[in-house]
Amino acid sequence: MASKYYIYIVSNRSKMIYVGLTHDLKNILSKHRELRMRCAKGNFGLNKLVYVEEYYDVNQAVKRESELKQASRLLKAKLLSFSNPKWECIQDYWMENLERAVVK
Repeated sequence: MASKYYIYIVSNRSKMIYVGLTHDLKNILSKHRELRMRCAKGNFGLNKLVYVEEYYDVNQAVKRESELKQASRLLKAKLLSFSNPKWECIQDYWMENLERAVVK
């Protein structure tokens, strides 16, 4: 089975944004929730998953992460408002689908 890579965006109540790349979405979200991230924004309560993209090619995933990280905050906010207008946490939905994919 091919590895999947995830571009994800987490946010907080103040709508701060962090863009990341991982191959282990469940683990990285756990770290965000427990505020154990070792990143500049790791201690700002960025623990609400609001956006995810899946990739099978790590090079495409790295390129997309770079694009999003270099994009203005306004552009990222527009992307989120289009795909998740209320900026609701979608972690439960993704975790449920990840578990189903592993079972198959």
